[in-house]
Amino acid sequence: MMKNNNQQSTVLVDEPEPDSPTDQLTIDTSVVDTRWQPLVADLHAHGQFVWQALALPACELSLVLDNDAAVQQLNQSYRDKNKPTNVLSFPALDFTQPATSDDFPAPPILLGDIIMAYETVAREADEGALSLLDHARHLLTHGLLHLIGYDHQDDAQASHMEQLEISLLAQCDIANPYLTSTSGDPS
Repeated sequence: MMKNNNQQSTVLVDEPEPDSPTDQLTIDTSVVDTRWQPLVADLHAHGQFVWQALALPACELSLVLDNDAAVQQLNQSYRDKNKPTNVLSFPALDFTQPATSDDFPAPPILLGDIIMAYETVAREADEGALSLLDHARHLLTHGLLHLIGYDHQDDAQASHMEQLEISLLAQCDIANPYLTSTSGDPS
């Protein structure tokens, strides 16, 4: 885990026992910035919902709930962008197109990492008149889709990915996030 001067204490969240259902997404969470703590259970439940809705096999995901300073360092190191962003995804598997359950290797399957920056997510939620939880759910959905091969490098890819996000979020009574006035697109 990366250390930085702004880092707060890390809180590891307990996960379900290994004998959990096969359509389960195991989310190993590091709460580096404790301001995230009230959202952890809801984010886990949302991740499970998205995974089951996509009907994908059991996988393990690392979710790091951190702050702008840490995400800015990662964004600089891996994307050559010296600024914080709301969410970063680092896939462990190399899907060249959106994956179906047939595209996954045999278990155990390590899906990858999602890292979220508290200050940026909170600011965007405020600017878009969204609840922090709903915006974080959107970004978790966005990050999960990136890990399974969705992208937004061109208009067709972006439209396909956004429509899937909108559909998944609507099932949770979360409004279309692309109709709000948040300043940053998920990346």
